[in-house]
Amino acid sequence: MKRVMTLAEKKIKWTAAQENAIDSRNGSVLVSAAAGSGKTAVLVERVIRRICDEKNPCPVDSLLVVTFTKAAAAEMKERINARLTELLQSDPGNRYLARQRMMLPASDICTIDSFCLKLVRANYDSLGITPDFRTLDDNEKKLLVKEAADKTLEELYEEGSKEFKSLTELLISGRTDDKLSEIIYKLYENACAYAFPKKWLNSVVRLYNPSLLPQQTPWGQKILRDVIEQVRYCGETLSKCAVMLREEPELEVCYLPAIYSDSMHYKATYNAACCGDWERVKSLIDGFKPERLKSAPKDFADSPLKERVKSLRADCKKAYASLGKEVCVTQEEFCEDTAELRHVIIKLFSAVMLFSKHYSELKEKQNAYDFSDISHMALALLVSRNDDDNIVRTDLAKELSHKYTEILIDEYQDTNKAQDMLFRALSDNEKNLFIVGDVKQSIYGFRLAMPEIFLQKRKRLPDFDGKNYPARINLDENFRSRKDVTEYINYVFGRVMNEDSCGINYDNNESLKAGADYEKVDFPCAELHIVDKSAICCEELPEACHIADVIKKLIDEKMPVKTKTGYRPIMYKDICILMRAMGGADDYFDALTKKNIPVYYQKRGGFFQNTEINVMLSFLEIIDNPLQDVPLLSVLMSPLYGFTADDLAIIRSQKRNGYLFNAVSESGLEKCRDFIKSLTEYREMSTTCSVSDLLRSIYERTAYPSIVLSMTDGDTRRLNLLLLLQYAENYESNSDLGLSGFVRYLARTRDGNSSIDSSTGISEYADVVRIMSIHASKGLEFPVVIIAGCGNKINTMSQYDALLVDPAASLGAGIKRIINETGRVFETLQHYACRLAIRDSERAEELRILYVAMTRARERLIIVGSSDNPERLVGRCSASLYGDGKIPSALIKKATSYLDILIPSLMWHKDAKLLRSFAAKPEYGICKADFPLNVECVTSVSSEEYLTDDKASAAPDENMLEEIKKRTSYAYGYSRLSDYAAKMSASSVEIGSRSLDWYFTAKPDFLCKNDMTPAMRGTAAHRFLEICDLNLGEQSVENEIERLVSLGKLTENEASAIDEKMLEGFFKSEIFKRIKNSDKVYREQKFTIAVPLCELNDDVPKKFSSEKTVVQGVIDCAFCENGKTVVVDYKTDNVKDEEELKRRYSGQLSIYKRAAEEIFSQPVKETLIFSLRLNKTVTLDI
Repeated sequence: MKRVMTLAEKKIKWTAAQENAIDSRNGSVLVSAAAGSGKTAVLVERVIRRICDEKNPCPVDSLLVVTFTKAAAAEMKERINARLTELLQSDPGNRYLARQRMMLPASDICTIDSFCLKLVRANYDSLGITPDFRTLDDNEKKLLVKEAADKTLEELYEEGSKEFKSLTELLISGRTDDKLSEIIYKLYENACAYAFPKKWLNSVVRLYNPSLLPQQTPWGQKILRDVIEQVRYCGETLSKCAVMLREEPELEVCYLPAIYSDSMHYKATYNAACCGDWERVKSLIDGFKPERLKSAPKDFADSPLKERVKSLRADCKKAYASLGKEVCVTQEEFCEDTAELRHVIIKLFSAVMLFSKHYSELKEKQNAYDFSDISHMALALLVSRNDDDNIVRTDLAKELSHKYTEILIDEYQDTNKAQDMLFRALSDNEKNLFIVGDVKQSIYGFRLAMPEIFLQKRKRLPDFDGKNYPARINLDENFRSRKDVTEYINYVFGRVMNEDSCGINYDNNESLKAGADYEKVDFPCAELHIVDKSAICCEELPEACHIADVIKKLIDEKMPVKTKTGYRPIMYKDICILMRAMGGADDYFDALTKKNIPVYYQKRGGFFQNTEINVMLSFLEIIDNPLQDVPLLSVLMSPLYGFTADDLAIIRSQKRNGYLFNAVSESGLEKCRDFIKSLTEYREMSTTCSVSDLLRSIYERTAYPSIVLSMTDGDTRRLNLLLLLQYAENYESNSDLGLSGFVRYLARTRDGNSSIDSSTGISEYADVVRIMSIHASKGLEFPVVIIAGCGNKINTMSQYDALLVDPAASLGAGIKRIINETGRVFETLQHYACRLAIRDSERAEELRILYVAMTRARERLIIVGSSDNPERLVGRCSASLYGDGKIPSALIKKATSYLDILIPSLMWHKDAKLLRSFAAKPEYGICKADFPLNVECVTSVSSEEYLTDDKASAAPDENMLEEIKKRTSYAYGYSRLSDYAAKMSASSVEIGSRSLDWYFTAKPDFLCKNDMTPAMRGTAAHRFLEICDLNLGEQSVENEIERLVSLGKLTENEASAIDEKMLEGFFKSEIFKRIKNSDKVYREQKFTIAVPLCELNDDVPKKFSSEKTVVQGVIDCAFCENGKTVVVDYKTDNVKDEEELKRRYSGQLSIYKRAAEEIFSQPVKETLIFSLRLNKTVTLDI
């Protein structure tokens, strides 16, 4: 097969590294792809070239491509389809390419969840589950988790063990045991991130071995590593002090002895920690008594150097003293704590196992599973453990490894241990993996992502040379951002991201190489703004007001923005405000709105706070049970029925006691009669309709979606109503409990504080400034990015729980200890070590989150943070800095905000003179950076609203205006046909109207005993004639009814509703004799035919006379007689004479005649109605 060069390939000039990633073939490859390096394009190109490989073509169904989101999978399929289409245009006769494009929609280009679900459904029998299982939605999962946790705690309370009592006293705070439930579920979730959850739980318990000394355990080793890092930082800082003191010999004489003494003590501690001498380290820390500094000469009273040295030494003493909290126990005390905690940990983890059991039972009962269950089921299909506890691949895994020529996985830095094992099991002994990721963008620790998996793989592999596999390829060229932006990013992370702080050295191999082509500009592309909150007095948040000023300035100056076709002035939609957390987004939204800046952000939750949703929920509640005063009042006073307070006062005054519904029912007001009538109809519908159909009917009859459109933010309100309809459809696909079940589900969701997002009425193309979280921005890019809230405290609450779990798993779980006799709770070494591990992990993730935020910017990056005292903030952040270089990881781990990270990293930039003046730093040691930096301290904001200048609007383009008129005036030639049904039932062709009783006739059992409508009795008679044995019916209608009931073909209620005399009359009639003696009888003959539109409607224009409508129906009975057909339709209508039947049903029977002639291919000689009520055959002249 000759491969044709596509237009896309001719346009794209791949770098050498990208070409290697695309064309490598002989083994597994790991691609470390930096932000903006075109990894998606590389993945798509690799798939295309594999499919079109001349020597070894790889069909699309032999590839497994795993992406992180469904949107990414859909985008990849679209890109591949576009490329295949382009190739086919160049080579239209290529059947192989045509087949690949045809198979693409069904190919395994999907998320990991979708793949696992597909695998489990295909092999359900091997897992002992039914094929109709479903996946739990998030809200349903929360409800089941709570139910399982409540059941677990109830059993443990009944058991009342000493260990569980310790757990409750330690972990329960306040009046509820929600915290204990939360911890149990957290441990369960952590265990599920591993291939074998029980094995992980047991491994944590095994760590609590009382015979081991602290330095022999992971906890003690973690503490000692932190001691080494801290005392090394203290030693290096004091060495800088000694160097600085050389500038002033007189001051050196006074201060150097104490500094030297401290340094020696730190060095002794460092050596002891390196040797693992626990007791020696503890004694040194506990016995530290620093020397007093000698008094400085009077000439140095105001010396900045003196104050600086004193401040640095004080910081070191404080840092060293804090180590006493880490090395908090002796070896003997540690062993005692371990022995006591072991029993508590065993009880806690047994509670996790009990929760797992109850949770599994609830899910099995619902025949529903969450994605964690499905991934573990998929893993169970692929691997197992033998008697020696070794992992072996199953036959299915071996079969799939032969099916997939290559497995390509995107965003591998966000996988966990279970997913990693699944991919390895699917592979051909890990020889056909193509892994893409960037550990610097791993920001999903809260989803239990384990970036260390990607890091470990990357460290093991050599650089790609085209010969040796597996290998590593770095994609470091950035095609997104201006060079000044990439240099800004490199400058910051080259100083703060290192092996100790983040597990990766941000060196030349990791730094971004600018590859995008931009014109030179005269504005700074890199900025840092520190807002002085104490100097600004305004109603809104000062930082938000300043950002509004920044945006206004960008718009007014018409900053040029690059597009595919050139440059244009900046628009609001080019600007994005990124926030670490969205808790304060309202402040920014309000500030921008008051300045007349169009802005949007997706509010989390809030679905149940919307008026239109509350009205509809109240409506559903009273349809389910009208004896609820508050929901009923809500509906009556809503726009649906428009009752006023005066109306309700009159209604209540007429009947003061009892339910409001009874008062409304007995009221003589016309409004009340109309309401009761409509409510009764809806209640009847609810017995047979699905919830979604009921909602649709309410929407159509009340026009409520149109009503809310007239309200403020009407588009969003209307979309919320459609979202409710979508939730109803989703619920019905997972449950058959009807309206009552749906109402209870929504009530539990609302009362359980579960988050359901409201709809958004904003298009992605709308010209608005967007506010979003950094996590939501991943994968996106904007010309201008403003990172807001950088002065806000980093959340560290997770470090202070009574039980902590190490994210990297090496430390297991750490728990505090409680003395039952006194109730005293104190820190344990295990707990503190886990706290340090969480601190390090979270700080590393915060660095990665900041990296993701900064790499979203294409042309301009503005970082904004606030402080009550900027000078003090800068001084604190830079106190221990001495010249440019890497920021000590000890400082980074103690950072409390993004400004604590950014300020020291930018301190020595040539344009950061403002920072150095705040910190009283000298002007030497300045770094010659390759990008200009604008640093501002903001002390005022604009107090005026920004008004749009309507006068400056441009005159319309006459040619464009004419074209718009031409296009908008176009009239579709077939629009008249929209007035007619394209598909209809034969019964709808009847003449005359039907009451509601003809529809929704089925009722639940409790309503059917003595309350069957005539329509329902008629249906029962039709049912009998459809299924009965005609010969047995002729002999005895009563016996035949009993026989059909015994067979389960008729219900008792249907049998009791049948009028036996009426049917006996049929069996004695002449028409029955003809049916019995006929050549062939057809009963309940279904049909679908096309009927000319003009035959069904009198007002069809001539030009549409050839158009047809699809008509469906069921012929009750047809029989052949002398080579011709006779059509019979049974009717149970309570009519006076046969003329009324003819008038009602002539249209319907004409359709039956036409259908019978088409079905049986012979003429219809008679079209008859047999009226069971009149006991008479009526002939229609058709």
